[in-house]
Amino acid sequence: MLPGMSPRQRSRLFQEVNDRIYDLLASADSDLPGEFLCECGRDCDQRVPLLPAAFVTLRESGGLVRSPNCRRSRFRRDSEAPAAGGIPALG
Repeated sequence: MLPGMSPRQRSRLFQEVNDRIYDLLASADSDLPGEFLCECGRDCDQRVPLLPAAFVTLRESGGLVRSPNCRRSRFRRDSEAPAAGGIPALG
């Protein structure tokens, strides 16, 4: 998908993209779900539908957006933050 990038680089890139997706959703209508990119860091093309409020909760807890198929990723947004749980994807 993105040759030459390490899993950590892919994860960080997708975090930045998802932050921009959130910004656009929040400025339009915070009740609409958005499709966020899975931040697992693998060569993954999964999309995760989330409401903006769920995305904020996930970020505040230091968690990453992950597809249900990619739950075992070893990367976290903040290396000292606990893995976030309990933020269900829509669908």
